[in-house]
Amino acid sequence: MWTDWRSRFRRPPLTAVRVLTAVRVVTAVLAAAVVTAELPARADDAAVPRPVPSSGGERTVTGLLVLNELPGTGELGMRAPEAVEMDHRGNVVIADTGNHRVLVVGRDGTLVQEFGGYGWDADRLDRPSDVCVYRGFYVYVLDEGNRRVARYDIKGDYVDLVVTEDSAGSPVAIAVGKAGGLLLVDTDTQSVLTYSQFDEALEPVGWFGLDEGGLLAPSDVAAGPSREIAVADPGRFSVEVFDEFGGHLYSLSAPDTLEPLDVAFDARGNVLVVDARHNRVLAFPAGGGPHTTSLSGSEGFRFTSIALGAAGELVALDGEAGRVQLIEIAYGADAPGR
Repeated sequence: MWTDWRSRFRRPPLTAVRVLTAVRVVTAVLAAAVVTAELPARADDAAVPRPVPSSGGERTVTGLLVLNELPGTGELGMRAPEAVEMDHRGNVVIADTGNHRVLVVGRDGTLVQEFGGYGWDADRLDRPSDVCVYRGFYVYVLDEGNRRVARYDIKGDYVDLVVTEDSAGSPVAIAVGKAGGLLLVDTDTQSVLTYSQFDEALEPVGWFGLDEGGLLAPSDVAAGPSREIAVADPGRFSVEVFDEFGGHLYSLSAPDTLEPLDVAFDARGNVLVVDARHNRVLAFPAGGGPHTTSLSGSEGFRFTSIALGAAGELVALDGEAGRVQLIEIAYGADAPGR
C-alpha cells in the first residue's frame, strides 16, 4: 500500500461493472450470523478495551489529538513498515515490510509476538505490506511479494491462504468487512476484488476510468460500519466511497489537493484519510461533505498508515521512522468544514 502509484498509472480497464444479486446478499448475511455464532470464545476478553458510549448527537469528528507515542518501537528493528492495525486486546499489529514479518506490540511498546519471516512457503512472507484483523479471531496479511493473502489466528499461527497468487492480480491493500468478507485492491484492474466470509470470489468494486465510480491508481481500501467501501485513489486526488453492491455513493476531496495514501472508518461512519501531500490526517463526515477537522504531523512524524483502535482511538504509523502514535478522536453534534 505504500508504493509509488504513478508507476501503476497505465493499466488495462475493467471491462464491465456488475452488481451482486439480492439472493447472494441475503445468503451472506444469514451465513455470517451462523459463522459468528459458531466461533470460539476469544481469549483475554476481560482485557478488551471498551469504547466510551456517546450521545446520539455526537457523530461529527471535531478534533484529533495525539495521546502518546508507543515507547520503544524504535528499538524493534523495523525496516520500512507499511501498515498498522489494532487487535481486540488493544495490541498494535504492524506489517514490518522490510523484515518480512508481522509484529504485535503492546501499548507499553513491548513486543508481544512476531510471525512470518522471509520465504515462499505458505506460512512465510515476502514484503508484507498490509494487515487487517477480523473481530479478534484472525489476522489477514497481504503478502505482496508472493502476491497472496495469508490468514493467521490471533496467536500468530498460520491458518491458510485466503487469496492465492493466481487470483490476486497485483495486490497493494486489504481490508475485512463486518461479516468477514475480504476486500483487496488490485492494481492490474484498478479495482477492489471482493470475497465472501467463505472466501468465495464475488464481483469487483470500481473500474478503471475517470467517470463516476472510476479509479485510476487506488492505494488503500476500508470497510465501513454500514458495509460501505472507501477507496483511497491518489490518481484522482480523492477518496471514492461505494455501497456494498459496488454502487458509487460519493467522493471526498480537499480544496488544496488531496493525495490520499491510507483510509479508515470510525464506528460512526466518518472517513479518516492520510493526506501524503500535506502530511496530515483529515476527518470527513459520514455521507460526504467537506472535512471537519485535521491533524498535521508534528515532531518529524510522517503519517503512513492509520487504523481504528479497540476503544475508538486512532493508531497511526510513521513508516519512515518506525514510530507509532495513538490519537484521540473528539466528537460533536456539528462542525463547519474547513
